[in-house]
Amino acid sequence: MKKEEITEIVRIAAAEVLKKREELLDEEFDAMYQDVNLLMKNYRKLKAHYSHVSPETLEVSSICSMHRKTGLMMAHVDKMLAAYEAMCRESTNPDEARRWDALYLRYIDNERICVDDIADQLHIDKRTFYRDINKAMEDMAVLLFGIKAIGTWKRRK
Repeated sequence: MKKEEITEIVRIAAAEVLKKREELLDEEFDAMYQDVNLLMKNYRKLKAHYSHVSPETLEVSSICSMHRKTGLMMAHVDKMLAAYEAMCRESTNPDEARRWDALYLRYIDNERICVDDIADQLHIDKRTFYRDINKAMEDMAVLLFGIKAIGTWKRRK
């Protein structure tokens, strides 16, 4: 086999490896984005589940285990939400504080408010609200998943 043929084979193989790597990163991004999105969408339900079900009333060990896991996860989420709020409030960029407000009003506050009303309350366009939520989700992914989220998080195409 000639050197040129070997070089061409290596070039094609490297291109395939890079393509496969991009596909895997896209899959990781999609999974992580969905995890954060589902977690925030279900925040109120998970908090209610954990706070309203006492371990004494649970008799099945697997249910008890899930209850403990939910409690641990929600404690972690609450700590990361508090950290995110502090970061946003301390920022000199007013967009950061608004992102916290958007996230809080959409997913955390006990009062459920529609997107239009949240946008009106924050004096922003609905599109800006969705951009803020997406950026907040990106930030929360890093807080919740750590370094793993940094390398795989990228903007949707």
